[in-house]
Amino acid sequence: MTKDFEQLSHTADVQLRVYGKDIEELFRNALRGMFYLVVPKLPTCKMVDDRIVCDEFTCERDLKVTSPDRDALLVDFLSDALYFFAVHKEVYLDVMFKTLTDTKLEATIRGVKHEGMQLEIKAVTYHDLHIKKIDGTWQTDIVFDI
Repeated sequence: MTKDFEQLSHTADVQLRVYGKDIEELFRNALRGMFYLVVPKLPTCKMVDDRIVCDEFTCERDLKVTSPDRDALLVDFLSDALYFFAVHKEVYLDVMFKTLTDTKLEATIRGVKHEGMQLEIKAVTYHDLHIKKIDGTWQTDIVFDI
């Protein structure tokens, strides 16, 4: 299995290291990882190899994000998904990109309704976030304020 994300230890918040073969996969894995962290109660999904797997997605939300650079674009993308999570009580585990550049994205995030969570993420932070390519794989660390 190709690495998608892993939780790192952090003193006060939660932190993920996210991987992708390209920027699109990095953003997708960051979205999945963020919602993995909240430990949502999803009666229509199951855990397989420590990952949330849903047979179908019943919710879709369109996003348009413009940011000054790729790092900010990732934070803004995840922040918008977190907003929809709070407002609509939906967990998003997939994304279809229409446009994805260093400063702009248009996408549809897909997910399912949740019935609660174990961890509340208050915000996506810029702390130590730098998207970089290492040995042919894109990666970044993301700290979430809880």
